[in-house]
Amino acid sequence: MSHSLVLSLTSPILTYDEYARLQGQKVKDVVNAVANGRLPTYTPPCAPHENPARVKKYINMVALYAEAAKAANLEFQVQG
Repeated sequence: MSHSLVLSLTSPILTYDEYARLQGQKVKDVVNAVANGRLPTYTPPCAPHENPARVKKYINMVALYAEAAKAANLEFQVQG
């Protein structure tokens, strides 16, 4: 028998501020988690004249759910 879990994301990416608010964390803790590689990020494409290090980054919620599913030995599929 196959089971499925349906998750509905309000947004596939979140700002650091919004992620911190939803998780009840301080923004500096989110920044530290990203710097230490504990949270996946999405960086939008930038123009050739822009410095990629200065482009605003977001928390990648799709990747975070995929990591959680993998850790729980669940199959994860994204449907559009």
